[in-house]
Amino acid sequence: MENFNNFDNNDYELNKGSNRGVMIIHGFSSTTFETQPLAIFLAEKGFRVSNRNLPGHGTTIEDCNATKFHEWLSFVEENLAELSSECEEVYVIGLSMGGVLGLYLASLFPINKLVSCATVLNFKDPFRVNYLVPIFNKIVVKQLKHSKNSKRKFSGYSHYPLIALNEFRKLNNFVKKRLHLIKCPLLYVHSRVDRLSLSSNVDLVMNSISSDIKKKLIVDNASHHLFYDSEDKNLIFNTIYQFLDDK
Repeated sequence: MENFNNFDNNDYELNKGSNRGVMIIHGFSSTTFETQPLAIFLAEKGFRVSNRNLPGHGTTIEDCNATKFHEWLSFVEENLAELSSECEEVYVIGLSMGGVLGLYLASLFPINKLVSCATVLNFKDPFRVNYLVPIFNKIVVKQLKHSKNSKRKFSGYSHYPLIALNEFRKLNNFVKKRLHLIKCPLLYVHSRVDRLSLSSNVDLVMNSISSDIKKKLIVDNASHHLFYDSEDKNLIFNTIYQFLDDK
């Protein structure tokens, strides 16, 4: 198991007495560490919050590379079903790949509202991901290592699991075909300085879904990991809360 200060293999169920449930889904190769600040904030606002590690996350790179995208789909379906059985209202918040999984859930289930954050449906380097990764993913398992000198906080594995990245690619292709099925109110949160999620993802989602209520928050200072400390953190958290709380 990886051992970093920002690595969290714990699952969290907060404020279980509330009948307003929020399911938060973290990003690819990350852990609940990156979503827990928002989870705590919303729990303090009165929501029940479920924040769990996806299959193959919070353990080892080998586990992640052994996971198929259908396992991620099944996991979030089961998590949502459990939350729905115990809450009168259910909201989903997804970050990065978690945003893709949130879009999938909204295309399948009648959730109350969806918050899609820094969602990666289109990759920054599509040729590399769509063509080279499928070819080489079985040969090079640990291609990219996160720099120890980087100022950016990281909350997951020390290397990118490329076999799992190929599953992420398959997930995106699957979910893109379902965007038109989404009808619930949606808030999209994006940062102009995000180096991983292209602004084209905002247009793709906003133009493809069938929701009558579509809102977006574009910030200037937050990284791809929107819920870490930044000048925009309070604005992001409060905007998400107001969107969920608005009747």
